[in-house]
Amino acid sequence: MKNDIFIDNNVAKNFKNPIDPHYKKLVEWLFEKGHLVLSQKLLKEYHSSNRGNWGQSILTIISRLTKDERLVSISNEQMENLRFSKVTERRLTCNAEDRWHLKTILLSHRKIAVIIDVALRNDVNNHPNHEGVKPIAVSRPEEIDYENYLL
Repeated sequence: MKNDIFIDNNVAKNFKNPIDPHYKKLVEWLFEKGHLVLSQKLLKEYHSSNRGNWGQSILTIISRLTKDERLVSISNEQMENLRFSKVTERRLTCNAEDRWHLKTILLSHRKIAVIIDVALRNDVNNHPNHEGVKPIAVSRPEEIDYENYLL
């Protein structure tokens, strides 16, 4: 089983030093045993917002997880193949760009995420089960037991 988690770009910005103890714990877990769920769109967002900021930045984490083969990459093809019903489309409140992130979460193994954006977080939490798993999003890492979360 993969201990995967989706981390929104607005959350990843909090990985820089000095670091909040809850974010520090999340970074340590990612370095030790976590798997990061990633799409090309999210990777571009990470790069845009972290230029010149190394230390504990998300780019450093991605480099380490790539080396350790603990990135869960969701392909553009997988994303395009996941289509929302018309009813689901009408119920979504997040902006069009964030719907790509919703698909990334739905295509991940555990379907858990840390997201600051309220509309995207609500859309994740209000989405029905996908592949038998209820997607869950929280605003801060301490709000979910990502280390021991089981399906």
